[in-house]
Parts: sequence; C-alpha cells; structure tokens
Amino acid sequence: MTFSEWIAKLTEDVIQAEFGYEPGEFTVYPTEWRPLYDEGLTPRQAWQRALDAFAAECAKRDRQQAENWVHIQAADARIAR
Repeated sequence: MTFSEWIAKLTEDVIQAEFGYEPGEFTVYPTEWRPLYDEGLTPRQAWQRALDAFAAECAKRDRQQAENWVHIQAADARIAR
C-alpha cells in the first residue's frame, strides 16, 4: 500500500468511519504520520498509538496539576498560620 493510500485509509476508514469524525473535523498532516507508516503500522494501529500517547499526556498533566494543588494548599496553610 502506498503512503497516499495509507493516509486515505487512516482518514476515511479509521478516523471518520470507525471513530465518527466528520470530514474536515480532524486534520491529518501526512508529515506527522509518515514515521508510523514507515514503521509498518496499519492505519488503525497508528491511530491507536496516537490515542494512547494523548491519553498518557493527559494523565501526566492531571498528575502534575494534582501535585501542584497539594503544594498550593500547603503554602496557603502556611500563610494562614
């Protein structure tokens, strides 16, 4: 499968058909996806990797915010004394 065909499958079959995005709602930049194609992933595997990476980044951000909140609360408690 050529890269152009792979991108079309990613966009149309995976992102739009499987995950319900409307045409134009999610922009696929080929330069961002080329390494996953070169790695031999299917469009579905590439999309899942992107979803997993996004979820991991969100979890990391949430942990950092929770830790920061603990520090803020401790600092406020020190000030209140």
